[in-house]
Amino acid sequence: MTIPTPASPPAAASPDWASVRARFPAASRWTYLDLARKAILPDTVGQAMAEWLADVDEAGGKRAFSMDEIEAARADVARVFGAPADRLAFVKNTSEGINIVAQGLDWQPGDNLVISTEEHENNTFPWRPLADRGVEVRIAQAGADGMVSVDDYRALVDGRTRVVAVAWVTYGLGQRADLAAFADLCRSRDILLVVDAVQGLGILADPIGGLGADVVAAGGHKAQFSLAGAGLFHVSDRALDRLRPTYAAKYSFDTLDRTVATPALAPDAHRFEYGNPNFLGIWVQRRSALLIESWGRGHVEARIRDLTTRAIEGARERGIAVATPADWKARAGIVSFRLGGADADRIESWLGEDGIRAAAKDDRIRIAPHVYNDEGDIDRFLDRLSFHLRRNSSAAEAAQ
Repeated sequence: MTIPTPASPPAAASPDWASVRARFPAASRWTYLDLARKAILPDTVGQAMAEWLADVDEAGGKRAFSMDEIEAARADVARVFGAPADRLAFVKNTSEGINIVAQGLDWQPGDNLVISTEEHENNTFPWRPLADRGVEVRIAQAGADGMVSVDDYRALVDGRTRVVAVAWVTYGLGQRADLAAFADLCRSRDILLVVDAVQGLGILADPIGGLGADVVAAGGHKAQFSLAGAGLFHVSDRALDRLRPTYAAKYSFDTLDRTVATPALAPDAHRFEYGNPNFLGIWVQRRSALLIESWGRGHVEARIRDLTTRAIEGARERGIAVATPADWKARAGIVSFRLGGADADRIESWLGEDGIRAAAKDDRIRIAPHVYNDEGDIDRFLDRLSFHLRRNSSAAEAAQ
């Protein structure tokens, strides 16, 4: 069997979104608005997995287990998402990327780092063990509106701050960070800016190499349409040599000669990869990146902007309060709805019975549409959410 090497030139014209939707089998069965948790996958993923297995069965894995294929995938994924290939490492997920920084920096007692109350667990817990090394974790507090600004971080930064860690897009409210302002703050103080990009990559068109971040980490199981266990880690030139790899194995060094007593680290992001890579996951990651490229990242962002704007405006027309900022520059693919005291878990369950996948987060209902959604999905969700909010109110009144 000859396995094709996919090629997807950037799209000049906006895709036919109905045809794109047809490539996601689950979209015909569910009103799926839960990308912020996990993505449903395009048909190309199954095709890629079948091709990979076919190579194992028929060619003994000549391509399936080829490091040349891994390097080709690195080049494609880096190009699609806007990063130099030699500064991109393949990691399992966002957590692994954050831990590379947490455990790889030469912390000294009295150092500190700054995160916020709105960070996901995986940009919170990796920093906790540093307390045992005398490193303080400082936490910027969100305002009453759930928002955190660069000034909230700035107030906690001092001469011993080594890292500022921030989500590109917060997982609950959906606030988009002003990364240019964060980058200016960090560069002026020689602080490393570490960005959890999992809720922005594959949604926002900005190239990750142009975000001003020193580290960008993102699992692949959301808008990269990859498999769990196949993500990416981008490191800037100034951060590369500040981070000592936590582990060492084949490909961590600039030589494979086992007789060298003190081998030098690989001169690029390979130093953060250990042993055999996730061959199948990266095979899929590459294919999905090329699919995204065929749509055009700018077209993807515009489509998600339009769908989420419809959700915000439609909610307001129905009298449903929106917690997420309306300004596109302050948000991305997540929209969070206030429930007026209704039980978010119950509302999520009722929506699930309707065939609608949304998420209960922080006493609110969160949606995150993508290109497999359409306007009908948004309107159906809003109609059912409105119905269930009335249903909940009636039940509460009856119980009094």
